[in-house]
Amino acid sequence: MLLKSTQRRWLIKRTLGASALSAAAPIPQPCAETIAASKIDTVVQREAQQSGFKAIKFPRDHGAHPDERIEWWYLTGWLDADTGIQATIFRVRLGRAQPSAWGSNQWLMGHAALVRRGWSKLIHEQTAWRSVKHIAEFSETDLNITMPGWRFAREPDGRIAIDIEQGRLGLKLRCRPRGAPLLQGQQGYSQKGPAAGQFSHYYSQPQLHIEANLLLDGKALSINRGSNFAAAWFDHEWSSSLLSADAAGWDWFGLNLLDGQSWMAFRIRDRQGAELWRSEAGLVMQPLEQWRSSASGASYPVSLRVKGKFGPLVLRALVQDQEIDARASTGNRYWEGAVMAYNDQGDLIGRGYLELTGYDRPMRL
Repeated sequence: MLLKSTQRRWLIKRTLGASALSAAAPIPQPCAETIAASKIDTVVQREAQQSGFKAIKFPRDHGAHPDERIEWWYLTGWLDADTGIQATIFRVRLGRAQPSAWGSNQWLMGHAALVRRGWSKLIHEQTAWRSVKHIAEFSETDLNITMPGWRFAREPDGRIAIDIEQGRLGLKLRCRPRGAPLLQGQQGYSQKGPAAGQFSHYYSQPQLHIEANLLLDGKALSINRGSNFAAAWFDHEWSSSLLSADAAGWDWFGLNLLDGQSWMAFRIRDRQGAELWRSEAGLVMQPLEQWRSSASGASYPVSLRVKGKFGPLVLRALVQDQEIDARASTGNRYWEGAVMAYNDQGDLIGRGYLELTGYDRPMRL
């Protein structure tokens, strides 16, 4: 059932913001289907377990976790040197379930966006549904989520299949992993604030091989198939307690580097704009260029100089206006867009996505 305007306003106060954050950490010799959190630092492990962290296991943890308050499955990628794509499904638990076919306390929401070099802005579509059998459903044993016009699933060969028909956009995406999932933070325990309980379960699948068929306004949109620049990144994250009450939003990026490596990093900002938390020691994110939205009035740092695990690197937006107005679904506005990464010599060394939240107004999770 589609959300009415009054329900959407209510969700603004109760639901999640944009998509994922994480700190990246390599997996030592993972097996294909099960990765335990046995190597978490002793102190972190104790705090994580006390806060409700559970070891991540596959294929079960590709599926949904309805006992957790918020969750998202998030794909970003470049289809060629000129085209960026984003597709996300959010799940949120609100209140208690009621004893009726329409009484589920689970809600599913979807965001999809497409951007191309030379466009003035991205194209964004969204949807929101109460989870109802045979209409909007999710699996708890593997990735399999459906809503009218939307499907995210893991196929028998391990590929991630995404099919979307929403508004102006028609997307058929098939993404093949090049290795085992990458557990973020401390073997999947991804802390998001100064308290141990401010965390999520989180893993990624970077450097995905992606194949795409696109429709825009019902007509096929051509891309450079076989482009060496094409690569995608898939995230899955779930939590019941994510951000500190002092947090306003975050600056996050995920990069697929041209040499085959990958880097994800973030910082959480407080309501005064100061750094509250960062994903890795020594991380520096220096704004180089601001873009002001005429729609929201928010000013976003769409070009950044970043240094940490890699770098220094400069991130530059493919298109400046990549603000997403998601007030009809997740209840917020944020900037999320395709970026290119350059070294200090000006050489292009990677591509990915940058997400900037809490600039329109503080996030409410």
